[in-house]
Amino acid sequence: MFRNLRSLPVLVIFALSATAHAQASPRTDAVIDWEHNQIFLDAEWRLTGRLLQASNAELREKMRAAMLTKLSAVIAALWQKSAHEGLPELTQHGELAAFWEKQRLDTFQIAENRASGRMKIMLRGRDSVMAHLPLPFARELANQAATEVLSSAYDKRAAMGEYDNSQGEALLYTGLVIDARHLAYKPSLNAGVFTGSGRQIYGVEYLTRITAVKRGVTGFIAGESSALRQRAGKRPLRVSALDMSGPGENALVISDEDAAKLTAHTGSVQNLRRARVVVIVNAETLREKF
Repeated sequence: MFRNLRSLPVLVIFALSATAHAQASPRTDAVIDWEHNQIFLDAEWRLTGRLLQASNAELREKMRAAMLTKLSAVIAALWQKSAHEGLPELTQHGELAAFWEKQRLDTFQIAENRASGRMKIMLRGRDSVMAHLPLPFARELANQAATEVLSSAYDKRAAMGEYDNSQGEALLYTGLVIDARHLAYKPSLNAGVFTGSGRQIYGVEYLTRITAVKRGVTGFIAGESSALRQRAGKRPLRVSALDMSGPGENALVISDEDAAKLTAHTGSVQNLRRARVVVIVNAETLREKF
C-alpha cells in the first residue's frame, strides 16, 4: 500500500504536466476538400489558468500560429507526394514565407472558456498554394522540340479508332476523363498522365503557370456531374486508368491506344494544355484528413 502511495506524487505531477501541455496550444485539424480545391483548418482551445486572462488578440495570434504550423505540415505532405526529382526543398523557397504571412483566421470566437477558429486556404487561384509552389510549370513547353512530342508521339492509325471514318480525320476531344475508382488512387496537386510504355503526356510540365494556377492541374470528382462537363467539355475522351505511377503514385497510366486517340488531333492536344482533365475517384478520397 505504502509502495503505491510513493508513486502517487509522480502520477499527479505527470497528469498536471500533461494537462498544462494540452492547455498550452490549440488542437488543430486539417481537411483538404479536393473537389472544391480548398484546405480547411479548424482549431479548438480549452482556456484555463493564465489563458483566461489573455486578451482576444493574444489568443487569436497564438491560434493562428498553431494553424500555420499545421498548414506547413500539410503542404509538406502534398509536396512530397507531388514533387519531382531535382526540385528544391520547400524550406529553401522564399515565396512560401510571404504566403504564410498573408494568412489570417476567417473566424475566431470565444464562448464558455473555449476558443475556436477556422482558416480556409485555396489550393488554386490567386494567392493560392499552387501560386507559391516551385513546380516545373511549362518545362515540357520550353522548347519547340518538346512541344512537338505531343502531336508526333504516335502514328495515326485508323484501326485504333483515332479517325472519324466518315471524315477520314482524327477526332477532336474537348478534354480527358480518367476513371480511377478501381485503384487506390488519391488526389494530388500534380496528377500526371503516362502511357503504358512510360511516356508522359500530361502534368504541370505541360501547362503554363497561369493555366495551372487558375485551373489546377486536374479536377477531381466522384461521379457524373455538371462539374465534369464544365471542366472536360461536351466530348471528352473517356478512359480507364491502368495503374498508378510516380514517386508518390500521383500519376495515372493509360493505354498507348487511348493516348494515341488523344494526341492524334492538335485541337485535343491544345485542350490538354488548357488543363481540361478530370479524374473520377472514390468519394471518400475527396476529403483528405491530416
